Amino acid sequence: MANGELCGHVVRGVLSRDGRHMEGLVIRSRMAGTRWMGRKQILFIGQMAVIAGGKPEKVPQEAQYHLFRVSDADGERIGVVTDAMIHEETLRVAALEISSGPVDDLILGRWYATSFSVLPGRYTGHVTIFCDGREVKQ
Repeated sequence: MANGELCGHVVRGVLSRDGRHMEGLVIRSRMAGTRWMGRKQILFIGQMAVIAGGKPEKVPQEAQYHLFRVSDADGERIGVVTDAMIHEETLRVAALEISSGPVDDLILGRWYATSFSVLPGRYTGHVTIFCDGREVKQ
């Protein structure tokens, strides 16, 4: 909702190039198509709704950016980023959800990384985690 009006539904959140906070949301509505709600417009993020001030804007080129491949400190591929836990008031990233693959997801479940760095590329970021093993189980 923006200014008391329903704007559409959230397609996805876009993280900063360093993976530390949310830059904004890509939203879709029937009337306006895909639009952008920037970080400064977002007032509150709840489990079922987002409250924002101002009108959605044209989606910027930077909204294509996302975190993807995950490696450990030795460069061994561990998995991919599937989601991020966002603090609803500060929009800071608390943790990244990591999938090691469909079979591991079924057996062990996905897990969260809280200690990481990001090597940004043009459209994707490569995440490196620094601890050995899983940090926080889902």
